[in-house]
Amino acid sequence: MIKRVLRDEFVKNNIVLFVGSVMVAFLNYLYHPVLGRMMNVADFGEVQVIISLFMLTGVLGGVIKNVIVNITANKEEGDNQEEVVLMLGKLSLYAVLLFSFLMIVFSGHLRRELNFHSDWPFIALAVIVSWSMAFNVRLAVLQGLNKFLEISVSGAIVSLGRLIFAVIFVYIGWSSFGAIFGLLLAQVLAFYYVFLKTRQQLKLNAGKHIQIDGRIKKELWYGLSILISSFAVTFLYTFDVVLVKYFFSANEAGLYSGIATVGRIIFFLTASISMVLLSAVKIDKSKKDNLKTLSKGLLLTIGLGGATLLTFYLFYDMVVGLLIGSKYLLFSKYLFKLGILSFLASIVNLIFVYFFALRNKQIIFPSLLAPLFVLILTLFNHDTIMSVINNFIFGGVFVLTALLSLLYVEIRKEEK
Repeated sequence: MIKRVLRDEFVKNNIVLFVGSVMVAFLNYLYHPVLGRMMNVADFGEVQVIISLFMLTGVLGGVIKNVIVNITANKEEGDNQEEVVLMLGKLSLYAVLLFSFLMIVFSGHLRRELNFHSDWPFIALAVIVSWSMAFNVRLAVLQGLNKFLEISVSGAIVSLGRLIFAVIFVYIGWSSFGAIFGLLLAQVLAFYYVFLKTRQQLKLNAGKHIQIDGRIKKELWYGLSILISSFAVTFLYTFDVVLVKYFFSANEAGLYSGIATVGRIIFFLTASISMVLLSAVKIDKSKKDNLKTLSKGLLLTIGLGGATLLTFYLFYDMVVGLLIGSKYLLFSKYLFKLGILSFLASIVNLIFVYFFALRNKQIIFPSLLAPLFVLILTLFNHDTIMSVINNFIFGGVFVLTALLSLLYVEIRKEEK
C-alpha cells in the first residue's frame, strides 16, 4: 500500500515540495524569532505590518503566477504560450510599477495612519512589490512544468537571504527599514536563480509591444477572478495585524504581531499542497478525477493543519516561548484562535485553487463578500483584540460555507 501511495504523482510532487517547503518555512520563521529578539516590540510590529501589506499587495503577482501555471499546465494546441506569458508578464509589471509609484507618493500618509516612525519602510515595500512581480512570472513557469525542486531552492534563497541581510542591517541600526531592505536583496538573488532556470522557456523580447488579442483578454478575465479570491484569502490571514496596529497601541500591536506570526505556521505549512493541486487539476481530466485529487489535498491539509492546531491548543505557552520569545507570552492566549483562523484560510485557499484550475468564476461572489463582511463586523466590534480575531474567524467560516456549497453542487452534477 505504501509503495502504491508513493507511486501516485500527486503524492510524490507533494512530498518533494513539502520537504522543500518545510525547509523554507523553517528559515522563514527563524527570521521572526531572531528579529523579535533583536528589535523592540514596537519596531518588530512595524516589520510585521509591512510583511502583511507585502502579502496583500503581492496578490497581483500571485494572480499572474496562477494564470501562467494554468496556461503552462494545460497545453492547448495551436496556442503560442510563450507569447501569452510574456504579454501577461509585461502588463502585470506595468500595473505594479504604477501601484508602487502611488505607494511612494502616499508613504507619508501611510506612516501617519499606521503610526510608523518613518516613510522608508513603505518606500522599500514599493520597490519589493515591483521586483517580486518579475520573480513570480518566472517562478510560475517552473511550477507549470512541475519543477518543484527548483521552486524549493528559490524559496530557500529568499528565506535564508532575507534572514542574513536583515540581521546585518538591524544590527547596524537600520531597524524596521533594514529588515525590509534585507528582503529586497534576497529577492534579487532568488530572481537571478530562477532567471537562469527559465531562460530557455521564457525569452523576453523587451522591444516587442503589448498586443491585447483575444487570448490575452481571456486570460485577463480569468486573472480577475483569481485576483478577487486571492485577495480574500490573503486578507483573512494577514489583515488582522494591520487592523490591530490601527486600533491599538504600538506595544499591543507588536506583541500581537508576534503571536500572529506563529499562528500563520499552519497556512504556510500546508501551502505546498495547493501549489501541487494547481498543476494537478486539469480542465481536460474528468470531474471525478479532479475531485479525487482535491480530496487528497483536503485530507493532507486537514491532517497536517489539524495536528499543528492541536499542538497550539495543548502547548501554546511553550510554542510561543520557543518560536518567538518569552516577552510575547503575555499574548499567547490568542494563539489557538489565530491557529483556527490560519486553518480556515488553508482550507479556503485549497478549494479556491481547485476552482482556479478549472477556470470556474463562481468563486467571485463569496470572495467579494468575505473581506466586506469582516470589515463591517470590525467597524462595529473592535473594543478588544479577541473581538477582531473573532471577526476574521466569522469571515473564514462564511466564505468556507459558500465554497463548500459550490463544491456540493459540482459533486451532485457528477453523480447525475
